[in-house]
Amino acid sequence: MSSDSREELLKEFNVYDKAVDIVSCWESSLKYIYGEEFDRFYFDRFPSLDAGEKKLTPDFTVFFDESYGLIGEVKRTFPDDRKAILSELEQIANYDDDLGLKHAEGGRAVPETCDIIIIIEGSSAPQIGTRLKRIITEEDEFDFTANPVLIRYHFNQDALMSRYEFQRVTQLEFEFQDDNLDVEDSLSYILGEEGEYQTLSVYPKHFSSFKVRKPICNDAPPGPYLATFLWHKIFPEYLNEDQYEIWQATNGQKRIPVEVSVGGLTQRVNNYMHNGTVKQVWVRRALDFLCGADLAEEDGSGYTIRFMGFVQDVGEENIQEGSQELDQTRELANIFIRRYSESVTQEEEARMEEYDEDDERDDSTEQSGLGDFG
Repeated sequence: MSSDSREELLKEFNVYDKAVDIVSCWESSLKYIYGEEFDRFYFDRFPSLDAGEKKLTPDFTVFFDESYGLIGEVKRTFPDDRKAILSELEQIANYDDDLGLKHAEGGRAVPETCDIIIIIEGSSAPQIGTRLKRIITEEDEFDFTANPVLIRYHFNQDALMSRYEFQRVTQLEFEFQDDNLDVEDSLSYILGEEGEYQTLSVYPKHFSSFKVRKPICNDAPPGPYLATFLWHKIFPEYLNEDQYEIWQATNGQKRIPVEVSVGGLTQRVNNYMHNGTVKQVWVRRALDFLCGADLAEEDGSGYTIRFMGFVQDVGEENIQEGSQELDQTRELANIFIRRYSESVTQEEEARMEEYDEDDERDDSTEQSGLGDFG
C-alpha cells in the first residue's frame, strides 16, 4: 500500500474523529446550559427528518421547547467553486422548513423558530463568511426564514489545558433567534453581539464522556474508526473470566481469539450506545479492515479476532482530565492503519474499496459528507 493511501486513511480517521468531538462538544454544552431549564429538551445525535419524499440527516438537532430549536451541520470547509457553494447552500436550505424535531418525551414537534448552525474549521472562516454573505444577502440567492448561523471551531493545543473553541463568524451577520428562551446564558448572548462575541470553550473533561458513550456521528464511520472503537470498548466484553485474567496478567500482550458474528456484534454495539443506529455493513467493513491489518480472519460464519492490548500506557503522562482515553483511541488508530498499510493484500484492499463505492451509491439524501472539501 502506498504512503499516499496510508495518509488518506489517517485523514479520513481524523476528519471523522474531529466531527464526533464537535457534536459531543455541543451536546455537553447545551445539556449543561439548557438541560434543566426545559422539560422536553432533547439533543438528537442521529436525526432523520421527514421533508416530503426525502429524509434529511443533519449532524444533530436540538429541541429546546415549542418556541425554539436548532439544526446542526458540521462542515470541514466550503468549496471555492461558486456552483459547488450554491449546491451546499441548497442542501442547508432544505433545513429551512417546518421540520419535526425529536423531544425528550419521545415524540416530535415543530418549533416556532428553528435556526441552522453551520460549524466549520477556523482557518478560512472569514473568507467563507464573506462569500456566503454575498450570495445569501447581497445577491439574494436564498430567502432564509431560519437564520443560518456560521460558527468556526479551533482545537487549541497551545494553552495549558487543550480545548475546542467556538466563535461566531461575524462576516455572515445572522444571529441566534433564541430570545424567547429567557435563559441567562443564551447562545445569542454568549456567541452574539450582546455578549461581544465571546468564545465558547469546551474541554475534554466536558465532552469525553459523551463521545465514549456515543462514539459515532450521523455519517457512516470509516473502517479504521469503527475498528478502534470495537477493539477498545466492545471486544473486551467478549472475554470470559479466565481470558480476562490472562489478558491482565500479560499486560494485554498475549493474543486471545475472540469469535464474533456481524449481526451479534452490531447488536452489542447498539446496546452499548443505548438504541444505537450502527448498521451491519459498517461493522463488516471494520472487521474487514482488521483482516487487512492481520488482526482478524473471516471464517465463513463469522470472524475470529486476534485480540491483544496495544495502548494500555498511552496517555498516562497527560494529566488533563478526559484526555487519556481520547489519546488511546487515536494512537490505536495509528497502529492499526500502519499495520494495515504493511499487511493488506490487493484482494483485501479491493474489498475495502467496494465499501466506498457502495457508500456513494447509497447517498439517498444527496447530502455532502464530512470530508468532501478541503
